[in-house]
Amino acid sequence: MAHREVITGASDGIGKGYAHYLARQGMAIVLIARNEAKLTQVANEIEAKHGVETKIIVADFSKGSEIYPHLEKELVSLDVGILVNNVGITHGTPMYIDEIPQKALWDLIYMNVAAATLLCNMLVPSMKHRKRGLIVNLSSVASVCPSPFMSTYGASKAYITSFSVALQKELGSFGVEVQTVRPSFVHTNMTDFMINDPNITRYQNFLVHLDNFMAFAGYTIGKSDMTTGHWLHGMQFAVLYLLPEFVRTFIVGQLSKNLRDEFYVPKQQKLRRAVTGANLYAQCRLLLDAAQCHPMPLAIVQLRCQQQLVPLAATYRQLQYAILQR
Repeated sequence: MAHREVITGASDGIGKGYAHYLARQGMAIVLIARNEAKLTQVANEIEAKHGVETKIIVADFSKGSEIYPHLEKELVSLDVGILVNNVGITHGTPMYIDEIPQKALWDLIYMNVAAATLLCNMLVPSMKHRKRGLIVNLSSVASVCPSPFMSTYGASKAYITSFSVALQKELGSFGVEVQTVRPSFVHTNMTDFMINDPNITRYQNFLVHLDNFMAFAGYTIGKSDMTTGHWLHGMQFAVLYLLPEFVRTFIVGQLSKNLRDEFYVPKQQKLRRAVTGANLYAQCRLLLDAAQCHPMPLAIVQLRCQQQLVPLAATYRQLQYAILQR
């Protein structure tokens, strides 16, 4: 039976990068993600470009335990040579813990913590039996210290680092290798928010292009138990590790706070204005309807949701006062 290399979160970003890299080495690929259309597109790209057999499995890791019987049925019978546990999410821009919706927190736990844990639990027995195999676990620079404003994401990646290093010691005697990858910022969908605003360009230099990242990260497969995946990220790690943890935590916290203030806060203010404006508009319409039904005439003021909040609020107060005076 031919080896299969399994990659989770393979429809985009680093997962897709690993899929193409391994396919270039002539390896048969199993792609797992929740978006069937994207998976099919990636599979077609790989087969056309690299000429290797590709299988897709549609699975939404955010659904928790219900997906694993299906995955077990699809994967356990395969000769899995490499498992790349890449699937994961952030909650977007850095935030305070109370600003994150509970659904997003559950998704983060299911995808960043549970997925790698349960897939290792599922596939390690066959790797031990064959006395060969490689597990690549994607952690993050956020695991280097506590990450204020990214507390849950950083904690989930700290778990992956600890879990992965422990597995490496646990499985070494069975011929199974485990690599921990802890990248910093790579240009993927998860980091698009850092470059989408044309007025804020200073963070663009922090992002490593995906192809550059994979050129280095791919080279370390089977050669290193621990890597950042790119030389620039390695330099960042080296500097951070020279500092006491409280200093690291302060630096990471300040960076995250700046990202929150520059990207999350303006977005929320804009959303709040839109919601408030929509609510005021609805109330104005009710008042106008009431005015139209009133026996005494009342001038109808044309309202638009696109108006600024202050004029809209003033119009609402004027209408309310006019009707009360009647």
